[in-house]
Amino acid sequence: MFQTSFKYYKSRNPVPTFEDVFVIGMKHPNLQPVQLNHIDGGHILGLHPTTEWKVYELSTRPGLLVLANPFTCEGQRYWMMRSLVNYPMYPNTTNRSNVNQSSRDTEHSWWEMLRSIPHLTERRKYAKLLRWATLGYQYDWTNKVYDEARKEPFPSELGALVRYVATVLGYDRFSPEAAIVNYYPIGSTLAGHTDHSEDDQNAPLFSFSFGQPAVFLIGGTTRDEEPDAILLRSGDIVIMTGASRQCYHAVPRICTDSELPEEMGRSAERWEKPDSFKEHCTDETWVDAQQYIQYSRININVRQVLRENQLTLQPSRLI
Repeated sequence: MFQTSFKYYKSRNPVPTFEDVFVIGMKHPNLQPVQLNHIDGGHILGLHPTTEWKVYELSTRPGLLVLANPFTCEGQRYWMMRSLVNYPMYPNTTNRSNVNQSSRDTEHSWWEMLRSIPHLTERRKYAKLLRWATLGYQYDWTNKVYDEARKEPFPSELGALVRYVATVLGYDRFSPEAAIVNYYPIGSTLAGHTDHSEDDQNAPLFSFSFGQPAVFLIGGTTRDEEPDAILLRSGDIVIMTGASRQCYHAVPRICTDSELPEEMGRSAERWEKPDSFKEHCTDETWVDAQQYIQYSRININVRQVLRENQLTLQPSRLI
């Protein structure tokens, strides 16, 4: 059932309809409002006041929370730039890094290399080469484990963002310790999977979306259960808590505006206003970032690896 839905939403011909897709922020009986802890100070993280936030729990998937874009336009651009400029840099590992090489020139110049390519076609081709970067605990994709020996400092500003959102939602003891930043060109997918590599399987998982829209599937604990489909637009946040933390999920489609109903508006409207983060988003660099984001989605998913009061990974988690 899960794979059938995945293939349906992945299809290019025929193109799927979106009539059965949940849209965060639009009323639906299965999207139940969630109460929040209202906290000041989010503006420095690029967030609207929490009194304006809209958070829902998907009643068919207990524990699956969705937060409709709480970011200002300035905030969206700031986190996009962080994801493009800073997070692929050494010592973080990317899909293009040689994990056995510690040289600082391994991947830190990806953004500058991208910007230096004069021809747009070649630039777009090069942009597609970066698919993921890992922050904090570096994830071993081959063995599906984290390694205590390959633990880098978690970005302080991203940690502050996640802790703020977690506290507003009532998870004030959440500790951001690892993140995977996924870079999706239009046409790419993420196959169905569960996240089970963390020692703490009860802590929530926070997933931030920026750029082009995507269809997100969330099913049950086996692939036999038909999943629900959620449209994630730029700025939307998914929080997997409780039972949903063990559920299969996937991204079968990165969308373009032309595929979506007109009433949903243009994606770029969520980040196009002039911004106040000028030190990070100069006009020149933003032009390059905007060219990238026109054809891409960025997803930052943040996890707590260790159990509360646990100081290091258990031996079974070591490579």
